[in-house]
Amino acid sequence: MKDGYRLPDELARHTPGGTFAPEDLRDVCKKAGEELGGEDAAEARFRSAAAMVALWRGLDLPAWEAPYVLRDARLGYINGYDMALVSGGMPTEVTDRAAEARWGEDWPKRLEAARKRAGKPREGEGRT
Repeated sequence: MKDGYRLPDELARHTPGGTFAPEDLRDVCKKAGEELGGEDAAEARFRSAAAMVALWRGLDLPAWEAPYVLRDARLGYINGYDMALVSGGMPTEVTDRAAEARWGEDWPKRLEAARKRAGKPREGEGRT
């Protein structure tokens, strides 16, 4: 067993330090994925699961860890992306483009559902 693992560059820039102990790897990947997702949302770019897996090419993860590490990074990415969409911190045009990149043609309904889950009113609406 290795003493530590390095994250792919795209995720590593969202974390302090260079390598992580195996027991910390999944949590670090989830947090880095959240930041990467939020960053991509601001650029209205959504990475597919295949693109996330491609980030890990060439890294030496043990077979019993790799699926979980990748899953946690992906879940973090989706969570961070969705949080950015519903936060109200991006201009409406950027939010709309990012939501369309995330969900395709059905994006208005899905964005509204995400806002409801997050307890955020639709833009222009106040809480009652």
